[in-house]
Amino acid sequence: MLDFSFVGGIREWLECHRQNLYLLAGILLVGALAFESGFLRGQLVQSEPLLISIPAVAESSNNEKTAITPGEQSANVRPETSSTTPKPETGQCLFVGSRNSNKYHLNTCAVVKRIKPENKICFASKEDAEKRGYVPSCLK
Repeated sequence: MLDFSFVGGIREWLECHRQNLYLLAGILLVGALAFESGFLRGQLVQSEPLLISIPAVAESSNNEKTAITPGEQSANVRPETSSTTPKPETGQCLFVGSRNSNKYHLNTCAVVKRIKPENKICFASKEDAEKRGYVPSCLK
């Protein structure tokens, strides 16, 4: 036959520690509710990201630097930075070149990651890059 004496021992232990078990259950319940309501996740504390805009600078004929407002057009702005070409930051570039070389690359090429953002030139097509005097490189 089976001996059920351990059941009596469990029952005694539960009766002895009932208050501690209620306290533990309460703490777990409050923790779960706090987590679900977002207090522990920090959802109520999140704020909007800080956006910093830096005005463009153009050099005049006597090497003076002047700030350009967003709506202002300047004759000193290089054609590579015109608003018609896609920006490298937006991910619209299919081909990327550098101001310091005459080569252009696919935007997925490892070389592109080493080009400083201020030196990147964005091309929409191979023809666009070649029209500006760039030669293909890393077009795998």
